[in-house]
Amino acid sequence: MINQENKISKHLRVLVVDDNDVDLRMLEAMLTENEAGPCFFRCATSLADAMESLTEQDFDVVVLDLNLPDSQGEQTLIELNKKFPLITIVVNTGAYEDEVGVISLRLGAQDFLNKGKYNSYTLNKSLLYAIERKRLELELKMAYDNLKDLQSQLVQAEKMRVVGVLASGIAHEVKNPLATILYGITYLSEKFDKNKEDIRIVFESMLEAINRANNIITDLLNFSGLTRLNKKMEDLKDVLEKAISLVRHELDKHHIKLIKIFDSNIPKIEIDSARIEQVMVNLLINAIFAMPDGGEVVVTSQIFILSTEDLKKMPELNQNIFYLGQTIIMIHVDDKGCGIPDNEIDKIFEPFFTTRRSRGGVGLGLAVSKNIMDIHGGQIFISNKKEGGVRATLVFSVNSNKGDEYGKKTNSYC
Repeated sequence: MINQENKISKHLRVLVVDDNDVDLRMLEAMLTENEAGPCFFRCATSLADAMESLTEQDFDVVVLDLNLPDSQGEQTLIELNKKFPLITIVVNTGAYEDEVGVISLRLGAQDFLNKGKYNSYTLNKSLLYAIERKRLELELKMAYDNLKDLQSQLVQAEKMRVVGVLASGIAHEVKNPLATILYGITYLSEKFDKNKEDIRIVFESMLEAINRANNIITDLLNFSGLTRLNKKMEDLKDVLEKAISLVRHELDKHHIKLIKIFDSNIPKIEIDSARIEQVMVNLLINAIFAMPDGGEVVVTSQIFILSTEDLKKMPELNQNIFYLGQTIIMIHVDDKGCGIPDNEIDKIFEPFFTTRRSRGGVGLGLAVSKNIMDIHGGQIFISNKKEGGVRATLVFSVNSNKGDEYGKKTNSYC
């Protein structure tokens, strides 16, 4: 006959929470009498003691008595599960408290035991099964959360598609009349006496308004027509320098100092340089407007191979695109402005959302930038910094199988 007890061979780290000495000794004996028993055992006599133990050390499972000196009944389970939602909990009820056990399952326990109605084998088996149920529960929750995220992405993608179609139609309808008005104003300005101050001011204001409207139309067309890219092997450093040169006047005008920290190991990658310049200009302009009284912008580029620690540091990174061991390039644009309100930061990539509408903002810059990065197989994300200001990040993958060439993590700005 096969010895069933020897088949349970996993060593467990068990925390027993009970203030009854007899129950504690019985559980300790059952948990340790087999060679297959746990490699670590600890007891706690109150809920506070249990929480302290769970904070200090890792346990696989908690065997919990609901009635403790500092907590009674269902609330004990609720409080423990609330503070440590990832821990496996097996409730240890009175001998005839099956109803209490069933209720505890509804409140988040993975199993329940009736005191005096189990032996060493059934106890160990119950703990192992509870741990496995908890693992499956967490996996199911993760799958559900991923499904919700995917649904949100699909909804957002459809919204963007519809907005793109509408934007394209509106832009084309408006662009031709706009060109006619611009031609007419240019013609009339040549016929009037430009030496008259009032006439000159009127024409300059009209031309400024037309150019602003034309820029909006251009943004709309960019937003709706990003399917065609002219991708070539390009040096990102050159692209960054070109974008900086395009906003140099605005930097000087607003008394903003720009600092460049570029990694010299970055190789050429396949991009549409004009589109990436457009993204960088958008980010730099946003940083400039965030500091109307002057300040400092830092542009950083770096290359490294993604490690487990990197993925933990950057929860924003889309792990459906970027993965452990992949060589990536990151570009950061840091400002020292006022930051983005918490209730608005989730909306910044939505088309036509802007906090600068009173100053002529249309709310397409970041939406267009996100589209450009998506089409490049990259990512853009923006976050507030703890010390104040905003960090905008662009992420590109290196199109090479020779990732080890760039394995040196020369800087760590993540």
